[in-house]
Amino acid sequence: MKSLEDYLKLPYTIETRRESDGSYFIKVKELPGCMSVGESIGEAYAMIEDAKADWIQSCLDDGCVVPEPEEEDVKTYSGKFMVRISPKLHRELSETAEKHGVSLNHLVTEMLSQENGILKSQQRTIDQLLGKVSPIPVMTGEGRIAFDMPSAVGRWTPLATNTRPSAGPVLIGKVRKSRKTGTR
Repeated sequence: MKSLEDYLKLPYTIETRRESDGSYFIKVKELPGCMSVGESIGEAYAMIEDAKADWIQSCLDDGCVVPEPEEEDVKTYSGKFMVRISPKLHRELSETAEKHGVSLNHLVTEMLSQENGILKSQQRTIDQLLGKVSPIPVMTGEGRIAFDMPSAVGRWTPLATNTRPSAGPVLIGKVRKSRKTGTR
């Protein structure tokens, strides 16, 4: 059986995110619930090391299995792949690369990296927004459907229509007039 020191030497995946208040959220991917927040990136890393040690020690004390880091060698990537594109796009990309004084390979790599970064950023924003959206309680009955948004799925799904919500009702299909302005 491995000791705490053995586990602490393993290359766990550390994920960091800067919060809107300027602090840094940090977590260990393989250790569920092992997370911390620091005012600076250095403080966050110091705190996650303490949290990781406490998390692993607690698991060892309780006789639980300590998850180990994901193996990076499970799937290897050569850094090369073949892409088929139209001759027109090939010409346009080649001309753009020549105009900027770089190789076609360099241009395409930069374009893919930039787009990948944009997609990751958009996904983080979507995940943050979905985390802030709470389901709207609705009154169910004749012609009305209750909806709930499971956070793991990220899309609206209907609930059974014979349940009554515990929070205040929201009527579907009616537009209420504003009390102050009398407008919709």
